[in-house]
Amino acid sequence: MLKMLLYPNMSIYIVSSKGAQAQETFLKLEDIAKQRIESIPSLKDIFINEVVKASNSDGFSHDKASFKVSVFNGSTTFTLNSVPDNVRGKRAQLLLIDESAFCSEDLISVVLPFITQNTDFKISTDETYDTRTLRKQVPTQLIYSSSANGVEGRHYNAYREFAMRMIMGDSRYFACDIPCDIPLAPMVDGEFTAPLLEKQQIDDDMRSNPDKAMREYYNKFQTDGGESQIIKWGSIRRNETFTLPQMANSGKDRFVLSLDPARTTDNSILSVMKIVYDDKIGYYGEVVNCTSLMDLGKRKKTPMRTTEQIKHIKQSILDYNGNAPDYQNIDAIMIDSGAGGGGISAFADNFIEDWVDDGGILRAGMIDPTHEQYSDSLKTYPNAKPIVRLISPNKYKTQMVGELIELMRTDLIKFPKEYDGKMEVPIGINSSDNEVDIQYKTLSVEEQVALINLDIMKTETTSIHKFENPEKTSVRYALPKEKERLLNDDRFYTLIMLAHYLYELRRDDQRNKNKQPRHSLKDYFFTNQSN
Repeated sequence: MLKMLLYPNMSIYIVSSKGAQAQETFLKLEDIAKQRIESIPSLKDIFINEVVKASNSDGFSHDKASFKVSVFNGSTTFTLNSVPDNVRGKRAQLLLIDESAFCSEDLISVVLPFITQNTDFKISTDETYDTRTLRKQVPTQLIYSSSANGVEGRHYNAYREFAMRMIMGDSRYFACDIPCDIPLAPMVDGEFTAPLLEKQQIDDDMRSNPDKAMREYYNKFQTDGGESQIIKWGSIRRNETFTLPQMANSGKDRFVLSLDPARTTDNSILSVMKIVYDDKIGYYGEVVNCTSLMDLGKRKKTPMRTTEQIKHIKQSILDYNGNAPDYQNIDAIMIDSGAGGGGISAFADNFIEDWVDDGGILRAGMIDPTHEQYSDSLKTYPNAKPIVRLISPNKYKTQMVGELIELMRTDLIKFPKEYDGKMEVPIGINSSDNEVDIQYKTLSVEEQVALINLDIMKTETTSIHKFENPEKTSVRYALPKEKERLLNDDRFYTLIMLAHYLYELRRDDQRNKNKQPRHSLKDYFFTNQSN
């Protein structure tokens, strides 16, 4: 980038999957120029001396509409936001599409015309004008820069085409693959030096989410699993938004929690979905948290003791309820009632009685009055709130998977963007004039863990396949044999429970649209047995 700026009269644009990412790339350029890279103390100050400075500026403009820096030879670098309609009609000699594997097709289609012009084109009415005597200009250039993603995107197609053209000897194309093996063994002046990456971190990521680690560290493009794969990666990517996990209620938000309990084997997973209402599309869900109730003090990382899990779940319920009266902002707590995790005996039984929180406040119990085991319990526990829903994913799995497929197909379940492992992340905030302002958010440990678990949830979901017997009389949904030892499906179970609630909520809302558009599903799921 710095080298290109030293050519005269260059217009360079940086665009990324989000405006904040393009601005972050610009800030890295600025750090290099100002010798602020601590790991490279030998950086030279040649470029900073070429920057055009103003009386009140060092030459690096951070205007929210576009970051900009110009040099004395007439070259300028700009950043663009990721809203396609806001970046049309530019002209550039160099276009850098950062994180191009995660850019939308619309955005790439809009910015590619920036470099379609021929830089050598000039015309004149002067009779002595001869184009053969003109000095050749630097041709327009396009750079796709990204880690790997799916094979269905434009980045993969460009990578494949550029590599083939380069192999055939076309000097206009260049493809470069830099897996983690290279930065793990860096050399300076022919001598090995300390690596930038930690091998232990790579190994840990390979164990926790092998598919993502293969993309991030080894540039292995992800392929969909054919017709039997129930949720494609393209559907997940289409429904990712620039949001962060939500660890508590920030106001009057509504939440649904789902629990797939375990004690000695598998994972005990608690997932959270925010219920949002839109006047055009109705109810939709945002998956805002996913937590593995794991005992980190144990070598085998088995689930917490049941009493510790119950304490954590109750605190989560209070956090997502906010300052409202008992459970007013909690639509439901969906619990897998299967025998493996003790959903009834270990958890539902412990929720039914009134309890005292850490602040000494008496809280009402929670019950599923529709379950046969608790149908008469409201008489004994009249104060218990009917917000628990005991459900068997194994019994209703086919139905719930079908509901998840339909909701994902219609883009009604949203997830945060894939996590890149950084503690500080840039967030693009759309201002009133549709420009993107950059803000930086330092993630808490809880937010980092939530993002990691949500990424694993996406991997589990896209790894589930549909299997039919030869007669096609029965269907089951499970991980393929080659992934059974690499992945679990506990997070997927919590997701289909959340999807089941959302699906029923939308159906109930449709039935009552002529009465009350925001009808509460609690009355539909949980009938007060005392009436």
